[in-house]
Amino acid sequence: MSQKQAGQGRIILRGLEAYGHHGDLPAERILGGHFVVDLEMVTDTAKAARSDRLKDAVNYVTVEALARQIIERRRYRLLETLAERLAGALLKQAGVQQVTVRVTKRPPLPHLQAFTVEVTRPASTVP
Repeated sequence: MSQKQAGQGRIILRGLEAYGHHGDLPAERILGGHFVVDLEMVTDTAKAARSDRLKDAVNYVTVEALARQIIERRRYRLLETLAERLAGALLKQAGVQQVTVRVTKRPPLPHLQAFTVEVTRPASTVP
């Protein structure tokens, strides 16, 4: 195992709920709806554990606020676009090596519980 991988761990924010205006139907973009987002970030958790200092860790509060801002302040037709925007923003956070983003919304269909899009992106994909 390489030294880089030795301290790897995951920071997971599960069940972030926000109200957004995303969807292909005009009514979805006008009325909005509830979205649930799960975020997983690969980072060096050992470094943060050794120092016990927030400056060496991914700040959960900052990540939650950033994700909420993207979900609530922009409008996208596709969940894929929303997931990519979230992944790109999280990869710009210090120490984040990889992200997995899951975006879920309840569709306006009585026989289907949810739509979910999941993307995983390494830090090397950020320009």
